[in-house]
Amino acid sequence: MSASPTTQPGPPTPNGRQASRPQPVWLAMPDITAATLPPLLSVVARPVSQDRWERLVSEVTVPYSAAEVWSALTEPKSLGRWLAKTNGRWAKQGKESILDFEDGEFFLCRTEAVTAPDGGRTGTLRYLWRWVGIGPATSVTWEVRPRGPEATTVLVTEEAVNPPSDWRSWNGMGWPGILEQLAAHLRSGTDNRWTWRRMGPYIQAELPLSAFEAWEALTSPGAVKHWLQRTTGSLAVGDPMTVMMGDASGTVRLDVTKAVEAAQEFPSYMPYVEFTLARPAWDEALGGRLWIEHAGLGRSLLQVFHHSWEGLRIIDPLPERRLITNFWMLAFRRAQSMFGPPAGAPMGPHGWST
Repeated sequence: MSASPTTQPGPPTPNGRQASRPQPVWLAMPDITAATLPPLLSVVARPVSQDRWERLVSEVTVPYSAAEVWSALTEPKSLGRWLAKTNGRWAKQGKESILDFEDGEFFLCRTEAVTAPDGGRTGTLRYLWRWVGIGPATSVTWEVRPRGPEATTVLVTEEAVNPPSDWRSWNGMGWPGILEQLAAHLRSGTDNRWTWRRMGPYIQAELPLSAFEAWEALTSPGAVKHWLQRTTGSLAVGDPMTVMMGDASGTVRLDVTKAVEAAQEFPSYMPYVEFTLARPAWDEALGGRLWIEHAGLGRSLLQVFHHSWEGLRIIDPLPERRLITNFWMLAFRRAQSMFGPPAGAPMGPHGWST
């Protein structure tokens, strides 16, 4: 339906009067621009924080004095019998030390506070640690609480910011197994550590990109050749990949058995690959999984995990576990170097240059 014209003054006539003439209605309409009526989706929101805080608290009460418990926790020789091997810098305020599980995996620790139990006073040992030296740092606090001359309660608390999504499960919903090993050592005085595990190594590395950006960058052909030391093949299903472990360790064959891209699989919708890893010296192949997840705003956590060591039928699996752990630790450091300058020496194509 057309609008009726409006009447506007016309030019003056010879007798001085102004004539009226119709003018189009569009000359009188207001200015219609984005400023007067922005588009519906013109407001852009953005995330500003994606943090998670996790805390695990476990305790045990043992029929031993606080002094005995404190010695088992802080003396390197005793600690090596129920938790991990370490050196004389352990439990020294401001010092760094290694908790070595002797299978290639370890914790890098820095002690922040040490207070021995005295009379009825609680003893406290607090430190930060990183799994294999490159995982996210978490805080651990041990409290040794006297309950009389022959009883002590041990409370251990681990706290993390943006840990892996299954962090609680990895720790057994707390530390009950570790505290039970401590109790068994206090009773027997003997070695109560595990010999070797059918699972692992498990390696983590923080990356300064969102999970999707980092995964896209890491899985491109050129990137795989750099950080995984690929010589042939790819991360595609059905395209076996030969990977250089190092000059002294030879090569391994990595076969991807399943590849899931982002937004394809419920519930996390995060990308991952499942694979097998084989060495000429093994009868069978190790199972493995490589995946990534969010770790706060603009950050992500790259992870790899192996399982089924018992299928290899190796008499002594520890040397092989050390090789595999070291391979992934160096590979993840190369992955980190893609997004910023690495700490330490330049990362070349040989294991010894890292």
